[in-house]
Amino acid sequence: MKNIVIIGGGTGTLTLLKGLRSFPTNNSVIVSTADDGGSTGRLRKELNVMPPGDLRQCLLGLSFTDPILQKLFSYRFDRGSLLGHTVGNILIAALEKITGNIEEALKLCAKLLNVRGQVVPVMLASTKLSATLENGIRIMGEHHIDEPRYNGNLKIVAMKLSPVGPANHRAIRLIHDADAIVFGPGDLYTSTLPNILVRGMADAIRSSKAQKILVANIMTKFGQTNGFAASDFFTTLNRYLGAHNGKDGIDVVIVNTKKPTSALLKKYKLGKAEFVQPDIDECRKKGARVIASDFIANGTIKKVKGDSLQRSILRHDSEKIAKAIFDCVR
Repeated sequence: MKNIVIIGGGTGTLTLLKGLRSFPTNNSVIVSTADDGGSTGRLRKELNVMPPGDLRQCLLGLSFTDPILQKLFSYRFDRGSLLGHTVGNILIAALEKITGNIEEALKLCAKLLNVRGQVVPVMLASTKLSATLENGIRIMGEHHIDEPRYNGNLKIVAMKLSPVGPANHRAIRLIHDADAIVFGPGDLYTSTLPNILVRGMADAIRSSKAQKILVANIMTKFGQTNGFAASDFFTTLNRYLGAHNGKDGIDVVIVNTKKPTSALLKKYKLGKAEFVQPDIDECRKKGARVIASDFIANGTIKKVKGDSLQRSILRHDSEKIAKAIFDCVR
């Protein structure tokens, strides 16, 4: 059975995990500890716990328990003093306080949710993400980068974690044993790259013999990937991996070729987001093998009451994207 490791977190990773469940693979997720928005940010600040939000979503993506228990874990309060919090976030935080250890807390949650696979924090401590813009200004905090209140037209030229500790040895072991390492879909600068900034991660990924697969996003993200085509995701990720001239970097780029409807494009334009152009030839020129197809899921995602964060309304089709990944390694 093939070992697939996803580096990311959030709704994009959750979508991917739902698809991979139907394939004969061992699925694991390495998750950033820099998240500080919404319910996660409040729990970090008030309780001094590890950021639980992306960990919770990945646990749910690997869960085979009763649907009502999954709904309980993802239930978000929409009023009162618990406004915005999910039950799962609170449970993970409580278990970390009880056990004194985030990994023990995750093991207990995995048992509760009948998880098949592993969810591993990239570091065993919370950290702060910052971005330096092309004008030299430094933006502190994952949430402030993700939902910019500064001039989002300015390019991000450098990313940093503080503190930046060594990678969790379990994360390094997963990478070593992987048959495929998958990056995305999800926000490049606030979901994927924070994992790579952790000491030892880029080296481990470059030296891994696994197929390294990038799932390019469907739409750009204002303040992060303005004007990006698929090849720009490829180039940026390789730069942070330290994979010069494509060596030891990304092998495969999965590219969506279907343009959303004009009505959806208008909605995204309100948030200054655009369709990611599938510049397949440019990806190939840069050394990538390209898998290009219609990967957009039918329908759109409605925002849950009580959720204060901005969310994408389009998703990849979980089954199509999972099959494309599985075909790379079988």
